[in-house]
Amino acid sequence: MAKLPVPKFNLRRASAKSPTLISLVYRYRGHRLVYSTGHSIHPKDWNFKTQRPIEQTKRPELFIIKRSLDNLATLCTSIYLNHDNGDITPSIFKELINNGTTSVALYQSKGTMPFFDFITREIEEMKAANMKRGSWKMFQVHSRILREFAEQRGGQEVFTYEDVDWNLRLELIDWLTNRNVKLEYGNKTLKTLRQFLERARRKKLHTNTEYQGSGWIVSQKKAKGDIVTLTTKELDTLARMPLTGFLAKIRDILLIGSGTGQRFSDFSVYTPSNFYATSSGIPLLSLISKKTDTPTKVPLNIFPWLISVLERHNYTTPKMSMQKLNDGLKVLCKLANLNDEVLVIEQYIGRKARVTKRYAKKHELVSSHICRRSFATNLYRMGYRLSQIMPMTGHATEAQLRQYIGIDDEQNAEEIGLMVRQQRNSEVLQKRTVLRVVGK
Repeated sequence: MAKLPVPKFNLRRASAKSPTLISLVYRYRGHRLVYSTGHSIHPKDWNFKTQRPIEQTKRPELFIIKRSLDNLATLCTSIYLNHDNGDITPSIFKELINNGTTSVALYQSKGTMPFFDFITREIEEMKAANMKRGSWKMFQVHSRILREFAEQRGGQEVFTYEDVDWNLRLELIDWLTNRNVKLEYGNKTLKTLRQFLERARRKKLHTNTEYQGSGWIVSQKKAKGDIVTLTTKELDTLARMPLTGFLAKIRDILLIGSGTGQRFSDFSVYTPSNFYATSSGIPLLSLISKKTDTPTKVPLNIFPWLISVLERHNYTTPKMSMQKLNDGLKVLCKLANLNDEVLVIEQYIGRKARVTKRYAKKHELVSSHICRRSFATNLYRMGYRLSQIMPMTGHATEAQLRQYIGIDDEQNAEEIGLMVRQQRNSEVLQKRTVLRVVGK
C-alpha cells in the first residue's frame, strides 16, 4: 500500500544570517504545493533533520512555532485523506489551509472557487453520488480539453465564469477546428462547458447567463454516410468459417453480440445466469442494461447459429477487451472478403460544420458496435415491426430506432417500389378476374 505523503517544512533561505520564512512543501499525486506558514526563524534555531525548531527551555516561542507546524502538518494530511487521497487541486488545498478546514464547503459558500477547481469538485461529487463511470469519465475527458484551451488562452487561473460568452464560444470553436476535431466530439466539449457553468450558477458561484440560449452547439449537416451492418448472409458465412484460436474467439464474440443485439458493455459479460427457457421451451436472454438500467429479454432462436455458439462457450461470453475485439474484427472480416465499398461521411467542427466524404471497404469500418446495429437491421429486414424490436434494443422511440438501423435511402426506395409493383400486379389480376367473370 502506498505511503501517505509527508508534509515537509523548509527554510526559505537556509544560510541566512537573520530570521527567514518557514515554508510548507507538500508533494502529492504529481502536485507540488508550496505554502508560507507565516513563521520566521533564525537558521541556528532550526533542526534541519526533524524540520522543526530546536526545543529550548528558555525559548517558549520556538515551542509555539513547533506546535503550529505540527498542527499544519496534521491539517494537510486530513485534507489529503478527506479528498479521496489527494484528488484535489493545489489552489483548493491552499484555500482549505487558509480557512483551517478539511472541507471545501466553506470555500464554496464564499463564491470564490475558481472555475476549474469547481469542475474538479463537481467530478468528485459525481463519483461520490455513484454516477455511472462512463458518464463522469466523459465530463472528466472534456474538462481536460477545456483546461488545455484555458492554458493556451492565458492560464487556468485567469479563466473565470464571467469570461464565458458567445465570443469565447467562437474562440473555443476555432481552437477545436485547428485541432481537426470531429463535430460530435467538439459539441460534447461545448456542452460540457455550458453544463458546468449552469451547475456553478445554481450554486450561486456566479450570475453570468451569456452562455444560455439556443445555438450554443454547432448544427450538424444532413449529409450521412452508409450505416455499416452485417447481413444475415454474411453472418452465416462467418459462422461456417473453419477458424481456430484468436480469430475463432473473435468470430464467436461477434456472433453472440449480433445474435442478441446488446451493447458491448452487456454482451461482453454474459454468464449462464443470463439465460433460461420459458414454460413453452423458448430459450431467452434476460438482463438489465448497464447503461439504461432497463430489463431486456431476447429470444435465442432468431438466428440458427446462435445457440450452438453459446453452447460452445457454456453460455459465457469469451473475455476480451473492446480494443482487441475491434482490431480482430477488421482482420476477421477482411479474411471473409467483406470488401464492399462503403460511403463514409465525416463532419468536423467549425463555425459551420465541415463535411468530408470518402469510400472505404466494409472490413475497415467494422467495430463492436456493428453487432447491435446488425441485430436491429436484420430483424427489420426479416419483417419484424419496429415496436417488436424496440424492447430488445432498448430504444425509446421508433424514430430513434429507424435512424439507428442500416436501412439506406436506396433500400427504402426499393422496398416502396416493390410494394407499388405488388399492389399494381394485384389490381391487374383483379381486373382480369372481373373481365373473365363478365365474359362468361
